[in-house]
Amino acid sequence: MYAEVVVDIPSKSAKGLFHYGIPTRLRDTVRIGSAVLVPFGTRKLTGYIVGFTETPDISKVKDICKIQSDTVIPGQMVKLAEFIRDYYMSSLGEAIAQMYPASVRRGKARIKTESFVGLAVPQEDARALVVSMKKRAPRQSQTLETVLQRGPVISKRLLNKGPGSTRGAVNALIRKGILKEIKKEILRSPVKGIPRVQKAAPTLTPEQKEAVAIIIDGLDQVSPKPYLLHGVTASGKTEIYMHVIESVLEKGRSAIVLVPEISLAPQMITEFLNRFGRNVAVLHSKLSPGERYDEWRRAEQGDAKIVIGARSAVFAPTKDLGIIVVDEEHENSYKQEESPRYHARNIACERAKMSGAVCLLGSATPSVESYYKALNGDYKLLELTQRVEMWEMPSVEVVDMREELAEGNKTIFSRSLSHAISHRLADGDQIILFLNRRGYSTFVLCRECGYSMKCPECDVSLTYHTSSNNVRCHYCDYSERVPSICPKCKGRYIKYFGAGTQKIEEEVKRMFPHARTVRMDTDTTQRKGAHESIVNSFKNGDYDILVGTQMVAKGLDFPNVTLVGVISADTCLNLPDYRAGERTFQLLTQVAGRAGRGEKKGHVIVQTYSPEHYSIKLGKDYNYKGFYNEEIACRKEGFYPPFSRLVHVVISGKHLPAVESYITAFVRMLQSKSRLSNQENNIRILGPAPCTLARIKGMHRWQALLKINLDADSYSLNMLIKEALEACPLPSYDIITSIDIDPGSML
Repeated sequence: MYAEVVVDIPSKSAKGLFHYGIPTRLRDTVRIGSAVLVPFGTRKLTGYIVGFTETPDISKVKDICKIQSDTVIPGQMVKLAEFIRDYYMSSLGEAIAQMYPASVRRGKARIKTESFVGLAVPQEDARALVVSMKKRAPRQSQTLETVLQRGPVISKRLLNKGPGSTRGAVNALIRKGILKEIKKEILRSPVKGIPRVQKAAPTLTPEQKEAVAIIIDGLDQVSPKPYLLHGVTASGKTEIYMHVIESVLEKGRSAIVLVPEISLAPQMITEFLNRFGRNVAVLHSKLSPGERYDEWRRAEQGDAKIVIGARSAVFAPTKDLGIIVVDEEHENSYKQEESPRYHARNIACERAKMSGAVCLLGSATPSVESYYKALNGDYKLLELTQRVEMWEMPSVEVVDMREELAEGNKTIFSRSLSHAISHRLADGDQIILFLNRRGYSTFVLCRECGYSMKCPECDVSLTYHTSSNNVRCHYCDYSERVPSICPKCKGRYIKYFGAGTQKIEEEVKRMFPHARTVRMDTDTTQRKGAHESIVNSFKNGDYDILVGTQMVAKGLDFPNVTLVGVISADTCLNLPDYRAGERTFQLLTQVAGRAGRGEKKGHVIVQTYSPEHYSIKLGKDYNYKGFYNEEIACRKEGFYPPFSRLVHVVISGKHLPAVESYITAFVRMLQSKSRLSNQENNIRILGPAPCTLARIKGMHRWQALLKINLDADSYSLNMLIKEALEACPLPSYDIITSIDIDPGSML
């Protein structure tokens, strides 16, 4: 028998199956789904066994070098990887790689063990030996007495703390067969420091009870449709998740809970630990390789029936899956930006379908695509219209910053927001200030000649960071010191324009010096555990004001927050992306939902230069259905999802003429092939054209946008796109091709 192996490499030359011999020593251990190390050209790479054959495709077959891990992914996960390959146009090796921790793929996964010293004789015999050895071997006697009192003791602790214990005494007792050395596995747990408080499950509201009953009924169906749980902020969606998962566990099945941001994970993890204890495993990118490997194995072995994590946790190796929960299903962070460019919501629905499990999507602001599917019967719609405890929705005030400027207010804060902050601080309440832009200033400009500091590798302005007194590119991380004179005209009038979270924090400290202020953005949360530390400190009342980016806009529960200030609602609104209005509405609604989550009524102040835009007007009234009706009409007119499927093709390279030539040839080839295959009416091609961000990390970027009819066979069209790319002769320069199915961003 020979193994059929796909190699974990994105190269076009490695997208097929490769045959390898199975050495005698491995014949009893290799299985479909095994990760193996194989010779590939002059290198040794990780590959995955997807089948076996008696007839290899070449005469000289190389052998598998070794198995990377004893654990394997089940055959159902291989089928899921095939779905990813076909739908997202990746290689099968890239797809299967998502299902293993990096340490397993690289053959570096290690089980952590600790040496213990324990009794090798019955306790009665040991007690007698302690007495008999007291005079002739006092140190051995003391060592044996320590083990008798404490049970198996970690070797190094016995030597460090055991009275009179020495290595010689321990070794002597082991040689005599009185003690023995035991190797025990030590689990590297990422939740050791999280305090646990046992809480009784709260009484459900009538709306919650109805939703729970409907979802539990779906657990017994052979192939249930996905459920869309549309509930206003603070309506108790998490409690519904936990009630349903209790039923899943009672049936002996397992659960996966996805959260969009790692910053949301600690809060969700704490709630689930309080309810389910050690039955919870955690998987996300901030874990150490050892922690991730151990949590992955706990799920794979069934020691943890519930897995909580970010996007990649959708591939957790749980057995007998009963439910996948996708919390905040509308979030763009569920979309992976590197190949395979999958969307975790789509994968969750597909995996649930393969497993006969329930897929539960939850959001206060569902994506337009999901709500459209719910209204058309592809999903089952469940709605929660009221907050728990009958808390009122916070009132929302929209401030037109054009009027503020006309009346002489040139500061970051409107007069209304400044007054509200003062009053809330006087009352001892907490405040969240939201701006979806990190850094101090958005660009640095010379007021004499108009020179603006730009990244030499990317077509973007450099952002000023006051803590390091430098400007930085948020795409390639290029940075340099801020010049004291203009590099172009040698003028001295260098000024910072725009505002980021760092500047907001500084301005708050200047205007409200007695307020305790903390900032949460990418810059302040790079250290492991930083998200959790900031969230817990703010929740415990150590700070009065939290300044942050979209990290603070969703999922977090702070009962003492009564004021939320949106510094600029226009950050996303004017981006060249068909989802700009939707993202603005979602962010405003989500961040507003952080206020008034306790007994005190909340208030939200939204600062904007576009108060007439429907996303802001309808967001003010929490009118999701009104927003949906406006947005769906625009989507239909422009033939955007959910009325079409988008494919975003980006060609990038160091040499601009080569990039333009290649993408032009691709578009022509695609047009020709679509005519020949009678697919011309199923595909609309926009472009080629430069990307909005035309250069990143020194690479020139051109794009073509394909709009595909929903009735068309997606597999056939994907193959058509692949054939068109492969039929175009590659120029002598390096060209990188990116094919993004259902793109999350058009930038």
